[in-house]
Amino acid sequence: MIGQILRQRYQIIDKLGAGGVGETYLAEDLDIPASPKPKCVVKRLQPKAIDPDTQRLFQTEAEILYKLGQDYDQIPKLFAYFEENQEFYLVQELIEGDNLSQEIILGQPWNEAQVLQLLRELLEILAYVHQHKVIHRDIKPSNLMRRSQDDKLILIDFGAVKQVSSLVANDSEADSRTIGIGTFGYMPGEQALGKPRLSSDIYAVGMIAIQALTGIVPNQLPEDDKGEILWQKHAEVSEALTAILNQMVRYHFSDRYPSAIEALEELNLKIPISGTESSSTEEVLKPVKVEGKYGYKDQTGEVVILPQFEKAGKFSEGLAEVKIGSKYGYIQQKGQVIIPPQFDKAGSFSGGLARVKIGNSSTYINKAGQRLFDEVSSFCEGLARIRIGSRYGYIDNSKQLVIPPQFEKAWSFSEGLALITINDKYGYINQTGQMVIEPQFEKAWSFSEGLALITIDDKYGYIDTTGKLVTQLFDEAWSSSEGRAKIEIKNKLLGILPIGKQYRTIDKTGKFIDEEF
Repeated sequence: MIGQILRQRYQIIDKLGAGGVGETYLAEDLDIPASPKPKCVVKRLQPKAIDPDTQRLFQTEAEILYKLGQDYDQIPKLFAYFEENQEFYLVQELIEGDNLSQEIILGQPWNEAQVLQLLRELLEILAYVHQHKVIHRDIKPSNLMRRSQDDKLILIDFGAVKQVSSLVANDSEADSRTIGIGTFGYMPGEQALGKPRLSSDIYAVGMIAIQALTGIVPNQLPEDDKGEILWQKHAEVSEALTAILNQMVRYHFSDRYPSAIEALEELNLKIPISGTESSSTEEVLKPVKVEGKYGYKDQTGEVVILPQFEKAGKFSEGLAEVKIGSKYGYIQQKGQVIIPPQFDKAGSFSGGLARVKIGNSSTYINKAGQRLFDEVSSFCEGLARIRIGSRYGYIDNSKQLVIPPQFEKAWSFSEGLALITINDKYGYINQTGQMVIEPQFEKAWSFSEGLALITIDDKYGYIDTTGKLVTQLFDEAWSSSEGRAKIEIKNKLLGILPIGKQYRTIDKTGKFIDEEF
């Protein structure tokens, strides 16, 4: 569509993205007598068929977007909606800034004060949306923009909105279901089944807050046998906030807050703003972008640190990460560089430490800019692999060394065990560092569904968590999934020359569960 002009007015100049409900483009408004032409966002929706019902639904959805954007400044304004060439189009305000996925970074957990501020921002926006009986249905970090001009969060991509009043009351009727729109990890079960509620959005906000607290993406967090998310051991958080987040992400929608209105009321009641958020300089100074450079403004809007940085983060514990040239460093509240720019990526300080990236390796630094480790992996099951020199060990969420560096190689924990090597042999340790399965294998892989793939004498097999071989050995095999694994057997002539390959499927006991092919 690049170069195409819609309605003789909106010229498409770039494609921004595509999703389950349509495609999004950057366009110029040719009708506005200005140079350069103002830019806007055009969303193309492609229904399977256009009939009076879909036309009526499209008009209803557009009216909702117009009403929400006109009356509230943290939702993009709708400029136009129309049908052209059997397709529907929405034209909306362009929000300039970075989305929240640039702030919530894997392996870089936020402190509780930062998460509380984010949670209030999100719930305040969503409370307005829910007051209008609208479900967003795709709340996730990439649909939350940090607007450059004022640092406010903007909730975008309302292509999935659905009025509550349009849901049929009888849950058992098939035609009461809507399309299961959303993003896995942020989408609760009832929404995946096409039965979204206002509390489905609450689930998504809770998962974003948990992701920020833990530094772990939602789909990597374990669940208990009732489907409840197990996240608390991956974060340092108060009992009050823990209780609120747990209620937000309950498995069943009826156990969550009914809407953002009730969730925000509970948050303000249980954790008052005055009792948790500081009015110090670091809470007042905010990044601001002026003519392509970032500086900082105070609560009055006055620029107090001149725009001079390519990127700028929020102040935390007296320091903020900034990008100078191609590298990141840290400044204090008066703009003085405290830690010189030397990092390829950098996160905020929490507990006196910040996670940074140098080349392909991540690590933690203190406020003097000193590196604690040569390399740090993401946290998994409460522990992260670290390297000091040529040896690997593990740290916990408090960044304390819990398993000393002693292994030649090491991998992340999976099902309570981590794969390591000693003297070029593979074995497994538990979370206390105890050797559970002695190093003895030529090659090995992490545990999945209670089994791990290993090799003995160039043959492949599967062991259980005690190290016992539970299958025969095969010529080739792949990691198990959903209780089965694919293996390969080489057919030989007189037991000597290979004449072909046979692929089979086995279950967890090594029994063949398919026909030969």
